[in-house]
Amino acid sequence: MNHELAAHNEARLPGLHRPQTPARTDRRFFVRYHTLLMAIALGAMYANLPIYLYILDARLLPKFIYFGIFGLIAPLMVIRWQAFRDYLVSPFALWTLLLFSLNLIHLAGFPASVDVAGAAFMDMQAEARRSMIATRAQYILFALFLGFIAYISPTRKYLRTMFVLMVVVPCAVIVDFANPGLLYPVDLTGAVLGRAAAMFINPNIAGEAILHIVVLGFAVLDRRCRMPLFLLAGIAILTTFSRAAIIAWLVLLGLFIYKKTLPKSAAISLTIAIGILLVFIGSFESYISSREEFEDAATNILSRLNFFSSFTFDDDSSEERAGVIQAGWELFLQNPLFGSGAGATHFWRHRGSTHNQLLLLAAEYGVMGILLWGWMLIMLCKSSFFSDRGLRYAMAFLFAFMSMFTHQMFDAASYWLVTFALVCAMPGSASAGPLPPWPRQRMARLR
Repeated sequence: MNHELAAHNEARLPGLHRPQTPARTDRRFFVRYHTLLMAIALGAMYANLPIYLYILDARLLPKFIYFGIFGLIAPLMVIRWQAFRDYLVSPFALWTLLLFSLNLIHLAGFPASVDVAGAAFMDMQAEARRSMIATRAQYILFALFLGFIAYISPTRKYLRTMFVLMVVVPCAVIVDFANPGLLYPVDLTGAVLGRAAAMFINPNIAGEAILHIVVLGFAVLDRRCRMPLFLLAGIAILTTFSRAAIIAWLVLLGLFIYKKTLPKSAAISLTIAIGILLVFIGSFESYISSREEFEDAATNILSRLNFFSSFTFDDDSSEERAGVIQAGWELFLQNPLFGSGAGATHFWRHRGSTHNQLLLLAAEYGVMGILLWGWMLIMLCKSSFFSDRGLRYAMAFLFAFMSMFTHQMFDAASYWLVTFALVCAMPGSASAGPLPPWPRQRMARLR
């Protein structure tokens, strides 16, 4: 009787609709497609394959991989159009669109040419700056689209790729240290003789990428299996001689022990790691000095090692960083409201940029750049991507800490933007509790 009355009311009242069961959108095929697509993208980005393959063969342009991944994403944007519309008003998408818009505004307002002696010609430096801004905008768009896949994916099985990378990438860096020139020419632009980098060419970038891989890999790795791989990552980071990455690794070790992300026995490893670093630093200096292939780079490497025993900054790199930080601050004070424009810190009289992401955002985008930095930090702190709070705090710490030592988060170091897309794009409702650890437990079955 009640059913008949409800049917009668529905027929009489146009505004009264029978509740509909949500369409089953996460079909097995699409879930597998999401997983495979994300696994391919993560494997390529965190191994720096677009840049590395281009170095090996100049015909393999990095854009081929980026456009290829986008080509695989595009069908999902059409099929899941409603979800894509919802995603575009999510916090991460809004943050990405704002940063993208700022770059477009600066690109549009940048003069295309100058006129001298009645003949118009293109200023080479201006063209290089426009190219850099356009490339940065493309990286940002790529992160936006990749974030959409994380947004709609009902499972995070794609993170298993990180387990493979936790082994492959650190081992590649260690091999690069043991055999310089094996993975890439030692005279390559951007390479630093004596400091390992493997596929990343730049040792600082290699150290940062390993830290990202470890934090994301821990989300799918059983707690009892984490410590050996974390120590492997530490050894690889040590061979990069990146002081920021080494300090970050030590801080993460303490944080993971405190938040129980690592077992309590890891405290012993922490003591051993610090002891080895301090006790054998002299022996390691002798080893570096004895390596003939490191002869030209020994001074810089030894000064970096000396930092951990005397905590003094007396090398050329530290002096250069101090100079560009001062220059970046002065550039910000010249136009604190709107900044000096995208790319301003890359095309100035100094050899390098600010080596500080927060300062770069402030100098190039003004107050809006500072707000973008703070907004990202808040999203990382509130993200529901990690069920383990230790991992969430670790990622937020990496962003805040490494911002003081790098300026490439939105440029060539694309793994930063990929991390932001993964950790910040997933809606809170998509988190279905802790991700089952692997390999000790099997992943939950797809619904």
